Amino acid sequence: MNAFTLEDLQVNFGGEVVLDIEKLAIAHGTVTSLSGPNGAGKTTLLRVMAGLLRPGGGRVFYMGDPVVWSGGGVAHRRRVTLLHQDPFMFRGSVMANVAFGEMARGASRQSAEPGARAALDLVGCAHLAERGAGELSGGERKRVGMARALAAGAETFLLDEPASGVDAENTERLREVIAALAEKEKTIILSTHQPEWAAHIADHQISIAYGKLDSSV
Repeated sequence: MNAFTLEDLQVNFGGEVVLDIEKLAIAHGTVTSLSGPNGAGKTTLLRVMAGLLRPGGGRVFYMGDPVVWSGGGVAHRRRVTLLHQDPFMFRGSVMANVAFGEMARGASRQSAEPGARAALDLVGCAHLAERGAGELSGGERKRVGMARALAAGAETFLLDEPASGVDAENTERLREVIAALAEKEKTIILSTHQPEWAAHIADHQISIAYGKLDSSV
């Protein structure tokens, strides 16, 4: 089963084609890296797959179903989470941030916390549960962002330059988190302009240049 299948995808900004992909399939439960220079179209592609950017043409399927950009698009965004380079944190504790998704859907704090704690434990941040979210380092915010998506039930994680601005220690921890998510059969697609960083954890590597697929390994 493919997590994503893209056909004849085009995205245009100001009359200029910034993404033009004839065919791309990404298998469910795999780790895929999207490499390429800044401006290659990596973030644009992630936004399309996340259901946040409607393409000008083509079709996008997730787990065999067409992605919908209005109405039912909310359900897609619960299953597929895009994590930006600097994930937004709400005021309050780390625990409150991670439990937010379940509580927003009507769960009580008491019922949401066990899942949130399990997610924090998976990303190696259980010890940060009661810390203020505003006190986190950049690498910790990225891992807590992954925990929040996991606790909310995300199946697929789209990571935009996860290693950007992160020190060596947190970079290694992020690799460990991605590996742990993969063991739970989550689909991970990460963008990077440093393909060597992802080489040890990616099942597949895709290169993008000028909005087109350059090569696939």
